[in-house]
Amino acid sequence: MNAQEKRSAASKVFMTLGPLCAAALAFMAWRGRHYYLLPLAERPLSELHAALRPSGTLGLFYGIAGFTLIVLNLTYLVRSSQVRWEWMGSLRSWMSMHVFTGIIGPFLIVLHSAFLLRSPIAALAAVSLIIVVGSGVSGRYIYTRVPRSPQGRELELGELKKALKELQLALEAKGVELPQDMGAEAVSSRRNVVSALAAMVAADREEHRQYEHLRALVLSSPQLAPSAAGILPLARRYVTERSWLARYHELRELMRVWRFFHRWFSVVMLIFAVFHVVIATNVGPLGFSLP
Repeated sequence: MNAQEKRSAASKVFMTLGPLCAAALAFMAWRGRHYYLLPLAERPLSELHAALRPSGTLGLFYGIAGFTLIVLNLTYLVRSSQVRWEWMGSLRSWMSMHVFTGIIGPFLIVLHSAFLLRSPIAALAAVSLIIVVGSGVSGRYIYTRVPRSPQGRELELGELKKALKELQLALEAKGVELPQDMGAEAVSSRRNVVSALAAMVAADREEHRQYEHLRALVLSSPQLAPSAAGILPLARRYVTERSWLARYHELRELMRVWRFFHRWFSVVMLIFAVFHVVIATNVGPLGFSLP
């Protein structure tokens, strides 16, 4: 199995496990809905209390599993910035794991809490977790728009220009005449984060418009239409990478700023989570304590 196949296999595993695990946890939440909807004072009277309370058999399992997945989730930050060993897998595979654990881990923590926050530390851990998940969602949007190699490494400007030129030559070899206004050069732009995100959304719409224009040209041409199946994927890649090139500096800067804040939010979240675990295991009703 080559590197491309391994990368695809890893991504498929997490893309399959993600919905399955989310569906299973949603089902468990639905099964316990009668308990979760009870007022706090009435919960000890429920037959489900022994299992679904935070220190119960299922509640404690949810907490341990969720905390473990969150710790695993944060290993991606180390792998992407500190560890360069290729034998550990591609960054794309690690990103797939990062997304999977970033969704399932918080879901488990919510079930562990039984939809209630009972202490200031738990509340701080929950708020920081919400911030990390929210920033992760926005970061995933940025991540998919930063030019990368098949292994997930961010492309340098020269590499992107070379790849774009190869796509242009491949399209021209198939008889596609690219519109003159589709050439692009990387330009520097000084925007704040909100303006940069708004510009990214606008650029996505423009990218879609340009691809649809190219697609219409290909499908309306008697010479090109029979080869559309081979031309259109190249045309989509060309439009996407042309858009990357035009916003190259802005995308890299936006990714750098986001990465800085996301990592620090993650560290803060982990600190609060560890405090919560230590306090719960020492003074909480878990039936044991740390030495």
